[in-house]
Amino acid sequence: MDGFEEVINPLGGGGSGFPWLAILRPDRSIVIDSKDPEEGNIGSPITEWEIDHWNVMMRASVTRITEEEIAHMAKTLAEDRKGD
Repeated sequence: MDGFEEVINPLGGGGSGFPWLAILRPDRSIVIDSKDPEEGNIGSPITEWEIDHWNVMMRASVTRITEEEIAHMAKTLAEDRKGD
């Protein structure tokens, strides 16, 4: 995607690859992003560690989400991986 670095660099996502995800507050500060501190950018989550970080992102940023909903998303992402 042309020009994505112009958007993500000021937010700290530069060098992370694409897609880089960030959940922002209204003031544009980051609640959490897709960079796992140990593994790197999850991009489009398909591996177990990427899905684990996706779950962390959901817990950190979505106020009205249940563990069942998070589990359903994780299961769906894992199923997508199997389809490749």
